[in-house]
Amino acid sequence: MRTYSDEHLEYYADRFVQQRFSWRLGITLPHYLANVERCEQLLMQPCGLAPEPLLPAQQKAMLKIWQRWDTGLAAETEQSSDSDDIEAQATSWDWRDLIEQWRDEVAQSEREVCQLSQRNGAAFEPMRHHRHNRGVSRSTSNFERKQARKGA
Repeated sequence: MRTYSDEHLEYYADRFVQQRFSWRLGITLPHYLANVERCEQLLMQPCGLAPEPLLPAQQKAMLKIWQRWDTGLAAETEQSSDSDDIEAQATSWDWRDLIEQWRDEVAQSEREVCQLSQRNGAAFEPMRHHRHNRGVSRSTSNFERKQARKGA
């Protein structure tokens, strides 16, 4: 086991934490201290750079964007405002208007159902076709007639 001076350990341990070697490359502190130059080279390679976690402000903006996508408001805000400012777009709509729109759509669909014919309170749609009687064809399913022909 190698021993390191306090200054060496403090400097490289702080650098290890600051550069997030364990998170980016999966390297432990003893491995980093054993071969500092190689670990620094790995960090500088493009494949060694993992995406950094989002800052709190970035995460807040990302959640707002996802919320708009989930509620279907993204298309409305893209059409109505040319600004890229998230705060300005977020204040351009009110969730109460969206709920009112949903209630209107539900009321419209209920009115359409109420116009259908009802039997015992259940809505049904009357059939528009009629039974086609095929007659004495061999493909009919009149078993009494078939039994009679066979002599049974």
